[in-house]
Amino acid sequence: MGNPIFVARAAELAALAEAYRRAEAEGPAVVLVGGEAGIGKSRLVAEFTSGLPGDAVVVLGGCLELGADGLPYAPFVAALRALVGEVGAARAAALLPAGGRRGLAHLLPALGDPEDEPGRGHGRARLFDDVLTLVEGAADGRVLVLVLEDLHWADPSSRELLVFLVRNLTRRGVLVIGTYRSGDLDDELRPVLSSLTRAPNVRLVEPAGLGRLDVAAVLAARLGGEPAPALVDEVHRRSQGNPLFVEALADAGPSTPAPLRDLLLAGVRGLPEPSREVLRAASVAGQRVGHALLVAVTGLDDRAVERALRPAVDRQLLLPVGDCYAFRHALIRDAVYEDLLPSEQKRLHAGYARALVADPGLVLAGRAPGELAAHWHAAGDGERAFEAAWLAAGAARDAFAHTEQSRMLDRVLGLWERVANPEVRIGTDLAGLLWVAAESCLDAGETERGVTLATEALAAVADPERAALVLEVRSLLKHRDGRDGVDDLREALRLAPETAERTRGRLLATLASRLEVLARSQEAQDLAAEALRLGRAAGDGSVQALALVTLASRASRDGDADGATELAARAGELAAAAGDHDTVLLARVMATGALEAVGAHERAVEVARRGIAEARRVGLAGGRGAMLAAGLAESLYSLGRLVEAREVVAEAVGLRPPPLYLAVLLTQTAAIALAEGAPEEAAEAVARARELMGADYTGRQFLLPLLKVRCRLAAESGDQDGADLAVDELLDDAGATAYPSLVWPLLVTCVRACRAAQARAVRNPLAQGVIARRLAGLRALGERLTVTGPVQAAHRATLRAEFGGDLASWDAAVAAWREVGQPYPMAVALRQAAESALAAGDRAGAQARLREAGSTANSLGAQGLRHELELLATRGRLLPEPAEDDDGLGLTPRETEVLRLVARGRSNRQVGEELFISAKTAGVHVSNILAKLGVGSRTEAAALAHQLRLFDD
Repeated sequence: MGNPIFVARAAELAALAEAYRRAEAEGPAVVLVGGEAGIGKSRLVAEFTSGLPGDAVVVLGGCLELGADGLPYAPFVAALRALVGEVGAARAAALLPAGGRRGLAHLLPALGDPEDEPGRGHGRARLFDDVLTLVEGAADGRVLVLVLEDLHWADPSSRELLVFLVRNLTRRGVLVIGTYRSGDLDDELRPVLSSLTRAPNVRLVEPAGLGRLDVAAVLAARLGGEPAPALVDEVHRRSQGNPLFVEALADAGPSTPAPLRDLLLAGVRGLPEPSREVLRAASVAGQRVGHALLVAVTGLDDRAVERALRPAVDRQLLLPVGDCYAFRHALIRDAVYEDLLPSEQKRLHAGYARALVADPGLVLAGRAPGELAAHWHAAGDGERAFEAAWLAAGAARDAFAHTEQSRMLDRVLGLWERVANPEVRIGTDLAGLLWVAAESCLDAGETERGVTLATEALAAVADPERAALVLEVRSLLKHRDGRDGVDDLREALRLAPETAERTRGRLLATLASRLEVLARSQEAQDLAAEALRLGRAAGDGSVQALALVTLASRASRDGDADGATELAARAGELAAAAGDHDTVLLARVMATGALEAVGAHERAVEVARRGIAEARRVGLAGGRGAMLAAGLAESLYSLGRLVEAREVVAEAVGLRPPPLYLAVLLTQTAAIALAEGAPEEAAEAVARARELMGADYTGRQFLLPLLKVRCRLAAESGDQDGADLAVDELLDDAGATAYPSLVWPLLVTCVRACRAAQARAVRNPLAQGVIARRLAGLRALGERLTVTGPVQAAHRATLRAEFGGDLASWDAAVAAWREVGQPYPMAVALRQAAESALAAGDRAGAQARLREAGSTANSLGAQGLRHELELLATRGRLLPEPAEDDDGLGLTPRETEVLRLVARGRSNRQVGEELFISAKTAGVHVSNILAKLGVGSRTEAAALAHQLRLFDD
């Protein structure tokens, strides 16, 4: 049997070579190599790296199927260990702050013992920064190629670190290559990859299947002679050009079609029995196994193992990689493992576990706890699996891997009733375990599971102070799940002893923060002041910080943006010093909102972007980072950067934030969709957001913006009942005036909905009377509502123009929006001013205003407004500003995105997955595209896009 040959990958090698050139000459580059299992992704990368210049440094890390639950950062540990070996531990330490002992040493013991205990999120930021610093430092004067294999198996922490690296690498000399199976992407990895491929320095390479001539070449090399044409045809047909299947079919010979496992095992079954025995043992370790570990598990000496494996290496079933052996393809390993009897699997897993207990150094540093947990679990040894999973959870916590910690704690809980003396084994009782598990769900974003665990903990806990702290955790989880959670906090305060001032300060600060969100402002301020006093007395920076954020919120609502941002900055400093990154990010959320409320949109964008980058570093991108993304999107919307706003929201939604945060993001999605003229998408987002917030949720900070998009959507869709309901909800909300920054835009939207209803009910006196009463109520609300800052002043000017209707009022509104730099509401006001000018007989003035509004709508991609302008122009016999579509096809930005994916052959479902919309909404977009292009099918649309060269890719 010949060695596998390499064919038909010239274009892919050229793409990798170009990425290498860019990394060397311009800046960091990233290539993601995706394709089906067996298509040759790893072989492609190996062929490329083998031909690199001698001064290039290549380090390889692979994700392990075994490590999905308990081995955080698996590919990075292997790659960074090799990198430290390449540059030397002394030089690596010299590159890092404190020699890496405060961050990366938690993963790489070669850097020394870690200096501190990792705080919640605190050490993770240092670890991420250390990885970035080491990678860029090692590339000084040469190119570093970081290869991360099998990303479809990447643990959550590795995914987050990969995103952090891609977004933060800045120096030349770094090329990152990742491989993944396109058919094995889960709902967590798919949006991550979709987001990464939108970055300008990321290139996607997707190797295609081999053609018939290439299959013939592989067969000739494999069989040692020219294959018969009929054999080539048969193998090409059955393999569909997949190189691994081509080789397996060649090994199987001219037999009848066999299941894939039989094809993959054909080469294995031709090995001598000692070779098969050791290969079976190797499969239990996963994709790769160290030589020393394999010796320990098999009980053979070094030379016996070498002799046994030589035939497998000769047949390219195993590949030597350093001091390890790796299966040439994961499918081969899977086939060998699945061919084992259940008893064999358990026996060999137990053998691996015993070997690692005897010598944890047989695997890479940091991996032993997770691998022990996996092996004892697979071996069916409940007691040892219980203890190992607890240790693995601690290791995941120390590595700042929140999701992995939560999964391991779930495993411990699942084994609690099956072991003797569980409290003695892990040093805590069931209540303590449940409490820790519930807390881990906060950072892992598993709110519903966390609430269940906290409730179980409360049933098991006896100490009042301990119960109070568990209630706080449950309240936090409930709120992120779309519920108020206030009752838990009040009960916690009732239970907490008066002497426990630190605990009471923490509970008061949390309750104050919650009440502020729920618009119970005065009580919130009083409690925050008391929490601040207790926090200062106890020297608790975290409590002080949370209280200051609540006080900053009040300052913002009072129009004191400078005071709010100053308090938020102080809160951030205190929280950072306490290692409380969740509150650091909450302070950033507050500062972003305060700046946005007074029209400082660019400053808000800057603060939000810094906060999002920090959230990624500390593993909270799907938590507070999602709220920062919502704030960033709002500011980008205000600046008229709708495409950017949409991308920010889509990326945050892809991180699977907790329900409440997802609802806030969907509210932004709906607002953007309405501006872009996509009411179906807006309706879907609104319905989902309402479902997520829950019928009993009362947080006005989030409900009022949702009410605004509900009202606008209903009015523009002709849903009069829905619009009336939204207007009545505002008029019936006596506490809404406490949030003028949120009520002003809602008020204007409600007036417009009533005006539209008036126009439709012109012949219905009864309906006209009801509408008039609603308008009177809205006018009275506007007179009571306070105005602070230029943005609220612009809304008031717009409201006055809505009620006045004269040209001067609309021109004043236009001027107000122009002053605060919000182009979308300015263009809407220009449209209304043009209509007023037309009614007054000023056709030239109407034309000028209409043209400016049209130009602005075109630049924003605001197709809904563009349509309104065209209707007004037609009615008034005016000329609107001509559309400025680059392709001349009249597609909206969203339709252009959909067409790009259709041209790549994506189905509606795949389009929906990549753009974070439903397949139904994708289908609506496709129908619109076909109508605009004048074609009858997706195939014709794709052909036309290629013919017109609309897309470079």
